[in-house]
Amino acid sequence: MNKVLCIIPARDEEEGIERALSGLVLNSGLPKSSFIVVNNASKDQTPVIVKKMGIHSLDCPEIGYGNACLVALDWIKKSDLKPDYIMFCDADGSDDPLDIRKLIQVIEESGADLVIGSRTIGIVEKGALSPIQIFGNALTCFLILIFFRRKFTDMGPLRILKYTSLLRLQMADPTWGWNIEMHIKALKQKMDIREISVNYRKRFAGVSKISGTISMSLRVGIKILYTFFRLLISPVHET
Repeated sequence: MNKVLCIIPARDEEEGIERALSGLVLNSGLPKSSFIVVNNASKDQTPVIVKKMGIHSLDCPEIGYGNACLVALDWIKKSDLKPDYIMFCDADGSDDPLDIRKLIQVIEESGADLVIGSRTIGIVEKGALSPIQIFGNALTCFLILIFFRRKFTDMGPLRILKYTSLLRLQMADPTWGWNIEMHIKALKQKMDIREISVNYRKRFAGVSKISGTISMSLRVGIKILYTFFRLLISPVHET
């Protein structure tokens, strides 16, 4: 198998992270050394639990999903690891570990730059996606269809990229615009993007940092729309 590194941002997930990580290690087909958990300014015992499990842990003191991902990517670059693929996965147990195998298989066999797990065409546990998440995903996918003439069904967090392709994207968003930034930049660079169905479950414990409250959901939605249109009119940068 080609070398895969899986980045998992985590913030205040002490109630469910041990169960989530155990499931990933046991069922994903990846060795424990493939997982990198980024403690995103947690105020609970999340980083302590991760370290006790023997999984590599990094600290990101600045809150933000993108910030956590950037810390991990910077560490990978400085460590000169040169993986074949980078995967992004949530720390709350909502992603099915078996889907990791599917994404790896598809990207290896297809040679695609980016493979995204779509929750909306897979099996979604009742209540796993809030109505505002469903609406936000549908709106974003509609905008992509209008402006790029490409049909997608989800901006799901479970995704895998070629490491070389990820470097070309020059990712920069520090917060909730990370996934849409990746998607739009990949489209503008005419990368090969695939979408496959994945299953989605309720988080094991705690409250979502994005959809936990209506006010936060609205803030995230506004940020995603702002990021979409900002990138839409920006020039393409390739390395």
